[in-house]
Amino acid sequence: MKQLSSIDAQMLFVETANTPNHIAPVNIYDPSTAPGGKMRFKSVIDYVQKRLPQASIFRRKLLRVPFGLDEPYWIEDPDFDLEFHIRHIALPEPGDWRQLCILLARLGSIPLDMNRPPWEMTVIGGLDNVEGIPPGSFAIFYKIHHCAIDGMGGLDLMNVLHDLEPNKHSEITIDTWQPDTIPSAWKLLRKATFNNATRPVKMVQKIGKFLPGAFRASRQKIERPPSRLPVTRFNRAPSPHRVYDRLQ
Repeated sequence: MKQLSSIDAQMLFVETANTPNHIAPVNIYDPSTAPGGKMRFKSVIDYVQKRLPQASIFRRKLLRVPFGLDEPYWIEDPDFDLEFHIRHIALPEPGDWRQLCILLARLGSIPLDMNRPPWEMTVIGGLDNVEGIPPGSFAIFYKIHHCAIDGMGGLDLMNVLHDLEPNKHSEITIDTWQPDTIPSAWKLLRKATFNNATRPVKMVQKIGKFLPGAFRASRQKIERPPSRLPVTRFNRAPSPHRVYDRLQ
């Protein structure tokens, strides 16, 4: 059981219904070089199953402290269900780019279920009429909460799920994963009491590390951002809706 850092916890606290805080990339795949020229949904599940031991993000979920008295913890989910996190859907005919973007926008607007490991993969078939993409291709839409991953972490995760050479990691990794036992509310409250009692000491230590850098920065000329935001189409209150498109 590992506690979230303050920065990662902020990714949870700043989230609202209109601003879901997940990263949502999409990749498009050509299955023509796969055995038989096809990639079945069951094959995707089996493929990810073999990669689970290589990234802790897959099977850990958040455990919140009662009354929010301390930062949440990561816990190995005793109820982990891989098939909940990997879904399948197909575009209607003709399966063009506009239909794909509409679907991605709808999926991207839905917040993650934070009672489970905070990630999802949606396999999207039926990409048969997208310019520049071979018919029969499929997309995978990834949703990963920002509290679980940052930019470099996202790159590492993509490296876990992809290879630069065929069959490079075809061997099965020994899976030694063990689920955690969920602690009682009283145990979490006791830990919160201890952490809050020692936090002033930790804060002094952090300030001691921060002050030298802050002193150096104060001696340098710092350009302040403009006090008023420029008037653009983007500087408005966010809605819960999202839009996907590509650069031409």
